[in-house]
Formats: sequence, structure tokens, C-alpha cells
Amino acid sequence: MGSVIDMHIHTVVGSMDSDISPKRLGEQALVSGLSGVAITEHMHMWRPDEIAHFREEHGLFAFNAREWSTDMGHIGVFGLPPDVKGIRYASDLRRAVEDHGGFMVINHPFRYFPGPSSLLFGDRREAQALSIAEMAEHPVFSMVDAVEVLNGGCIERENNLAQEVAAHRGLPHVGGSDSHMPLEVGRYATMFEKDIASEEEMLEELRAGRFEAVKRVAPGSYEPLGEAVSS
Repeated sequence: MGSVIDMHIHTVVGSMDSDISPKRLGEQALVSGLSGVAITEHMHMWRPDEIAHFREEHGLFAFNAREWSTDMGHIGVFGLPPDVKGIRYASDLRRAVEDHGGFMVINHPFRYFPGPSSLLFGDRREAQALSIAEMAEHPVFSMVDAVEVLNGGCIERENNLAQEVAAHRGLPHVGGSDSHMPLEVGRYATMFEKDIASEEEMLEELRAGRFEAVKRVAPGSYEPLGEAVSS
């Protein structure tokens, strides 16, 4: 089996709303049976020396990424350098990702749906009447490379809607805990077909679509599509 990586984690290093220190992140990731983590901070990415120290101290793969707040929701981006800043519009983020060969994931697209707090459909009257096909017409789904269909901060109905829209659009499925507290780490993750040893390798596997969203069913055991596997 390949690597199991939690693709959505926030820490005290770059997210003001997180209570996870790098030390607690490493400890909990190992307890959960993860092969690695993607650190997707709200405000800024980790310094290269911080990432290197984390990898060395815990023996875990770590991808230095970021979650961007855009006009079309929260988007996890892998492969942009730290000096890319100040992007507000999803269309501009898409261009930057293409320029740098990165990868974009729409995070928790149906959190708080339906209702005014929904980032994608909060301005739509009677949003609950929208069909899956109509939801899938939102322009963000034509910009991203994958959909986060398992998010630890979403209820089951919200994750199910994300899965249905992703399936309708033919987009790959990503899983991530969206952790802000240590015990949340590893609840959901993404399983890759091969063992990931570098950010370049993970980007290659993401672009090739050789991954799937999984949920933890026991420490060290993750379940993709109803079949339990041990990490």
C-alpha cells in the first residue's frame, strides 16, 4: 500500500485559529497511522527550515502548502512557492497554479449548505432546491483539479453532496481532516497508490489521479470505498 496523507491541516505556525503545535502534529500523525501530512495554513506557509526539522524529528513526509480564501470559497493549493501572496480571486489563483505547475482542491464546498453562510451558494435563494447537476455548474468546479469530499469539519450530508458533485464533474476525490485541534489529525486522509517521498512526487501523483479519499476506522487503519486497509 502507498502513502496515507492528511491533506488539510492547520497549525499555530501559520493559522491563528489552530491549537496544534508542530510537535503535537507529529505525535498525533504517528498515532493515527499516517505516512505524512499536508500543512495547509491560512495565513502563511512554513519556512523551509521548519519543514525540514519536522520531517527529520518525526520521520514523516510533509508537504508545505496553503489554504487560500477566495471569492469562490476555500481552496487548497499544492506547489505554489511561499512568495506568491495577495491573491483573492479564484481565477487569479488558477493562473498562478498553472504558471507553477501546482494543484488545486476546492475544500469543504458544501459546508453550511444550504444557508447564507455557504461560501459557494450563500447568495442563492432556495439553494436547497438545486439539483446535483445545477450545483456542479458553479464555476469553481471548472477551475479546480479535485474536490475535498471528506472533510473533518463537515457533517455527513455536506460531504455526501461534495462526493455527488465531484462524481458528476468527473473530478478526483481528496480527504483531509481540516484539523485545528491535535485529536482531529488523521480523521480523514488521502491514500496514494505509491509511497510518497517528496513534494515533487506527490504533485506527480496528484496530476496523474492516482489517489483516493479515505477515512480512519481504527488507529493505523484507513478505509477507502468501504474496504478497510492497514497503513
